[in-house]
Amino acid sequence: MSTSWFGSSVVPFRLVFLMWAAFYLEYFYGWPLSYFGIVPWSPIGLIGIFTAPMLHGSLNHLVSNTVPLLFLGTVLYFFYERIGGVVFFRSYFWTNVLVWLFGRQESSHIGASGVVYGLAFFLIFFGIFRRDFTSMLISIVVIIMYGGVIYGILPTDPRVSWESHFAGALVGIYTAIGLSSKKNVS
Repeated sequence: MSTSWFGSSVVPFRLVFLMWAAFYLEYFYGWPLSYFGIVPWSPIGLIGIFTAPMLHGSLNHLVSNTVPLLFLGTVLYFFYERIGGVVFFRSYFWTNVLVWLFGRQESSHIGASGVVYGLAFFLIFFGIFRRDFTSMLISIVVIIMYGGVIYGILPTDPRVSWESHFAGALVGIYTAIGLSSKKNVS
């Protein structure tokens, strides 16, 4: 376990700061940063692999990603300090790579929900595969708080990148399977 909740929140807070800064620049200065989203199979869309989680289409979109990102990211780093960086990186990077490879090509995919799904599904499935008391308790808490995320991996709204949600879920589950046999994760 990490030494403090505050120390565990540093990485998630950094991403949230960049998300809010990008939204501020786009909203107040009119900078068209959403242009830098993930556009599948487009060379210019490759930059979105790195920038898309920082870009949001509305204040509601931004807030709906901020709260779970801070909570799930802090829980991840607090309880799984040694593997937290690997999980966060995979949820960020590999989720976006999958969206670039398999997302709807006529769309620009933006937002941090793929990262959120990656973290949520990791925390849920890590407890299931790990089967120690703490990990299972974390799984239960995440299911209670974010169990509705399962609904978001289905294509229901053409304006929502369900591909990001689905890719994040896959990355989270894959990472949980791969890291569940590690001896010392906290």
